[in-house]
Amino acid sequence: MLDDGAELVLSGPPTVPDGIGELHVRLCYVDDSGDSKHGVILSAILVEDRAWNGVLAAWLDGRRAISEEFGVSKSKELHAVNLYKGRGNFLSEGMSANSFTSHQRDATGRIMLSHLSRAEGFRVVTLAISRRSKSVAYRDFLCWLDNWAAQEDETAMVFYDGHQGYSPDLLNVSQEEAGREWETALREAAPYRTAHRGLEISTRRIVEDVVMQDSRYSQLIQAADLIAYGAFHKHAQDHPEVWGKKTRPVPGAIRAYMKLRHRWLPESDNGIVWLERK
Repeated sequence: MLDDGAELVLSGPPTVPDGIGELHVRLCYVDDSGDSKHGVILSAILVEDRAWNGVLAAWLDGRRAISEEFGVSKSKELHAVNLYKGRGNFLSEGMSANSFTSHQRDATGRIMLSHLSRAEGFRVVTLAISRRSKSVAYRDFLCWLDNWAAQEDETAMVFYDGHQGYSPDLLNVSQEEAGREWETALREAAPYRTAHRGLEISTRRIVEDVVMQDSRYSQLIQAADLIAYGAFHKHAQDHPEVWGKKTRPVPGAIRAYMKLRHRWLPESDNGIVWLERK
């Protein structure tokens, strides 16, 4: 503690110990797709921390574009399955869902991922994993991400689509209901927390536990959802021996996904890395 009247002298920013370079943090927005019989697809938007503002702004530019062109509400969740399967009403209040044609739905996906692709400072990767359990597939994905971050000399923080335990919907419910919602979120996230805590503490590049984000309230989780859905159908189209001949690829989702081709990792198969079981 300084005595009264003593002068505080600042000697400049703290020094970095020898051998430690400047570390960058990747904010990883993750969602899944696939089917319960053959495997899981996990897609991640790997955003440099200093580029986060620009990436979100590019996505929001896309939201404005589809609002102006088709009347898509800026506040409604863009859920890929509903968008491409013709379900749900994405349009602003007072507009009929029937006026949102299949061609417009396909164009919505393309416009959104085209706008996202214009941002700088992010990469996109999808892992295809022959697991039926999403939580087990997530563990495999996390190990891959930890190794990738080490190779890139970066750290990473993961945001995953899931029950987060709080939302605007809980403002008008009882304390007991809100408590049950929170307990459910904690229970559902447990396998994912366990995966993070299973990483070697002395070498891990994944910071903290997973942050569960309800896609209804996260724009970049919605972006990851569109990517994961398109990636799944692209991989199913190229590899029917993996996903089965009964899987019918969705061309509109694939065309939207292809808008991000220059953001894929170079060693991938159309942006997708196949992980064998260990």
